[in-house]
Formats: sequence, C-alpha cells, structure tokens
Amino acid sequence: MATESSSAGACLKMRSIYVSSLTDAESQSGGAHRTSGLPPDQTDGVDHFNENKVTASEEEALDPIQLPQSTHSLLFSEPVFSLPYGFALGLFTMSTTCLVLVLVNNINTNDFPADVMPAVRTAQYLSILIALLMEEEIPTGLYLLRMIPRQSLRQKFPQMRYRKFIFSSMMRIFLGYFFLINVLVVLRQATEVIEIFYNVLALEFVQQLDDIAFKLAKMDVFGKTMQRACTAKCFRAEFEKKRLGTSRKLSIFLKAIYFFHLCAMFAGMLYVTVHQMRGDYHHDLITVDFANTIWEGAWVKVPSRLPSSQQYEERTLVYSHFNGVYQKNGTHDGRPVYQETRKFDRRPYEEIVPAEIKYCEDISAWVFVHEDIRKLKSSKKTGCHNWLLRSSETTEFDLLNVVGNWKVWIGVIGKAEVTIATNVCKDEMDCNLNGQCRDGKCSCNHEDGARYLGTHCEVRLRDACGTITGEVHNDTWTVTYLRSWSEDFWSGDELYEEYSRPVYSYVAGHPDWDINAANETSPPFLMYSGDRWFGGHVPKGNTTDEEAIWSAVEYHGEFSSVLQFYWCDYVVMELSEDFFP
Repeated sequence: MATESSSAGACLKMRSIYVSSLTDAESQSGGAHRTSGLPPDQTDGVDHFNENKVTASEEEALDPIQLPQSTHSLLFSEPVFSLPYGFALGLFTMSTTCLVLVLVNNINTNDFPADVMPAVRTAQYLSILIALLMEEEIPTGLYLLRMIPRQSLRQKFPQMRYRKFIFSSMMRIFLGYFFLINVLVVLRQATEVIEIFYNVLALEFVQQLDDIAFKLAKMDVFGKTMQRACTAKCFRAEFEKKRLGTSRKLSIFLKAIYFFHLCAMFAGMLYVTVHQMRGDYHHDLITVDFANTIWEGAWVKVPSRLPSSQQYEERTLVYSHFNGVYQKNGTHDGRPVYQETRKFDRRPYEEIVPAEIKYCEDISAWVFVHEDIRKLKSSKKTGCHNWLLRSSETTEFDLLNVVGNWKVWIGVIGKAEVTIATNVCKDEMDCNLNGQCRDGKCSCNHEDGARYLGTHCEVRLRDACGTITGEVHNDTWTVTYLRSWSEDFWSGDELYEEYSRPVYSYVAGHPDWDINAANETSPPFLMYSGDRWFGGHVPKGNTTDEEAIWSAVEYHGEFSSVLQFYWCDYVVMELSEDFFP
C-alpha cells in the first residue's frame, strides 16, 4: 500500500509539473493552447492539447529534414579528390551529356509537324503537367537552399563546405531546367501519342540516374568505399530548419516557381499549336512529278475560251502534262490544297483550270483531282470522288511524308510512282550542287559552259547546245530568249522555258518550214510537255502577237488551244538523252 501511495504521489507530482508547464506556455503565448470553451479556472488538470491547432509554420518547424539520398549529395559530403566525389560528378556529367545529345539532335532536325491529330495535341498538354509533377530536382535544390542555412550545416558537420553545398544544389536546379527544356522540345516535335509518353519517361529516367545509383551503392554494388559514403551518418542526421519568420516574400516566390514553369511550358507549346492551326508549317510550294503514266479514254472538257467550251471530248490523258510546281491555296479537311501553277513562270493560271492535290477525310487519302476531267462522260462525281490519283490511306498532314505508291485511274485502277519535293532549299545539296541556296530558293549556276534550269537546278543546258541541227534536213534551231518575244515585257538573257526546259525556235534549213510571204504560220518551235518534246507553231490567221504570247504564258500540255502541236520524234531522243542528261 505504501508503494502504491508512493507511486500515486509520483504520478500526481508529474501531472502537476506537466500542467504547470502547459499553463506557463499558454500564458507566454497568449493562451493559444487553452481548451476551447473552458474558462481559465477550469483548465487545471487538462493533460492534452488540440493537435489541429498547430499552425502550418509550426508543423513545418516540427518536421526535421535530412539530406536527400542522391549522388548529388556526395558532391559536398565527400572530399573533392575522392572516389565518391568523382563518381557523383561523373554521373552528373553522364546525365547532362544524355540530355545534351537529345537536345542537339532535336534542334538539328528543327522540324515541327505541319499539324497533329486532336489526341496528340491533348497528350502534349497533359505531358506538360506530368513532367512538372515528375520533375523534382528544381524544387529539391531550392528547398535545400531555403531550409538548410550555413550555421546549421556547420554545426552538424564542420568539415562540409557550404559553397560545395550551394554548388550541388545549383547543379540540381540546372539539371531540372535542362530536363524541362528537353521535354518541351520533344513535345513540340511529337506526332504520336505513345511517342510522347515514351519520350517523357525516357527523359525522366535519365534525370533520376543519381537516385538509382545511390540506392545501388548502398547495396554494395559499386564497392565498399561507395557503400560507406552512401551510408554515412550525414544522411541520417536531422537538420534544424531555417525559420521563415516574416520572410513571406520568399515563401511566395518559391510557391510561384511551379506556376512560372507551367506558364512557360504552356506558352512554348501554345506557340507551336497556333502556328500549326494557321498552317504556317505547311509547304507553300512543291514540285510534283507523275512519271509516264497515260490514260487512254479520259473525258476532258475543252478550255473555256474555245467555242465548244461546254463539251467533253475523249482524249489520251498524259499525267506528266501536270508535272511542275504546285502552290498552297486554301485548305480542305484540315490540310492544305496545292494548286497547279503555270509551266512558264510558276505563277497561278488565269485562264486554264488548274489541277489540285488535296486531302479527303472520307477516304483517308491525298488525291489528285481536276474538275474538267471525268472517268465517264455521264459521270456527275466531283471533288474527292472524282480522283485521278490517290495515296495510300493515311492521316498525314504533310504531303511530303506520304509514303508508298499511289493508285492511278487509267480506265482501271493501277499503280503509279509520284515524286514530291519541297521547293525550299536548306543548302547546296537541295540544289543538286548546281546552284546556291539563297533565302530558301535555289539560284542556279551558269558556269563551265553550262546553264542549269529548274526549281532544284536539275536540268543542264550546255552552251554548245544553244543551237541544234536536225539530222535529215540540217535545219537549225536555237534557244529562245524572252526579249525576242517582246522587249516591252522582258529584257536580259532570261530564257523562254516551259516545264523547266528551254524552248527552241526554228531558224532555217527545212524546206517545208522556211517562212515566205505566202506562209500563214509563225516559225515552228520545239517545246517540252512534261515527258516528251513536241514541235508546234502558232497559226497567224486571227491570232494577234499578244494572243500568241499569252498562249505561251498560259501554256499547258493538256489544255493548249492557240498552239498547234505535232510529234517530233527525232528531237525526243536527241534532246532528252544527250542534251539533258
């Protein structure tokens, strides 16, 4: 009983000390810990406190911090000339090198997709949020600098240099920003949903190499020295936090970091999105080659300036007549429409109805169409359903990225090779090393006895071939300069070209073509039409010189009207194989 009394007395004594301490604390803090609703004289004997009354700053102070278990921490916990320090520095260098390689590779390509599907665009913006949640180096570095002051670090571990501690934290922050930059670059160039998530996860894996290596080192994977460094007592020590006190501005700044990152990433992504939706990344000019496909039995409307303008007539359609430059003109189903341009100066046709290449969503393919060409005379199909060529099924926004053979209508469905190239050059390679790339356009050379023609300087005209001679009659032909047509419109040595080939004018030597007073035709000429050479002339009759010139300007191999043509087989072989290799 005496023992029980003694124990009870001791408990009462401890109870009164605790209550007394609690009362003193309350009196010093203005009664912050009093029990709600009880008068002051009834607080005696209360042996508990309300944990919900602990403020955020007090809770932060009660929660001690430790050094992060990462190889970055070895950069200030270990001597400079030690194995752990070298290991940590090497790992940081390896992570940085990986991110540099990714960044350089993506910047060198510097190709933003012309546009992306809605699912891809949604994944791009979601991945920004995911990347910000996964990125921990920046907040960790700022947190350490904020919470571990110089005095606290010196008190715990006098041998540690605070400047090395700052250096380690700054390296964390640098690596974090490098990661975010890479994420933004990857997202801006992405075209597939799965590609986005794979790339973001791969970048995060590179960033977390320091944490992975630290855990492996603790398991003695890299040797005893590394294990001792990674299990040192500094990683178990608790550091006293730096109290913020009235430094509310610093707290607001740290909380605003995430918001700043979010706005910056969204702004960078939004810049690309806006340009994609405006069509700024589509090619303005492309060059198309339809090879030598021919369709016998096409129904073609005669050009409107002829008397029989509303009639369709059966013709042999030569697809190479539509070779040449196509210009972006509007959109269809979210993709650009490319419209055929003149073969003379690559400007829009004013009278001839041009062909078009556009995307058709209902058949998921790019198509080549012409409103004046039908498969059947009685056919009422128009637009996408009246396609003459169509690509394989695709959702591609960039016509140049469409792969595989095209289907072509030649009375039945056949296959055709279609070559498409952008007219914008990046270097001399895009000009076939026969010209200079200036402001994205090839400026073709005229040197070493040869002149180069074409959008990519792909055609070579030797100076010695400026004049050619027929094999049968020794008739003479010479290249035509625009000034010879009209000095009022042209001057200098600019060649008269069609389909990127020079036009040859007849000089003399052929008994049937020598001009005399009784002849009612103009001098003959030789003109290229996409895949072969034709001879032709302009009937004088009621055709004025201005009309003849305009017919040459508006010339189209399939829809010529004023110009009259005939085959010139001997020129086909001579010019195509010898003069234009």
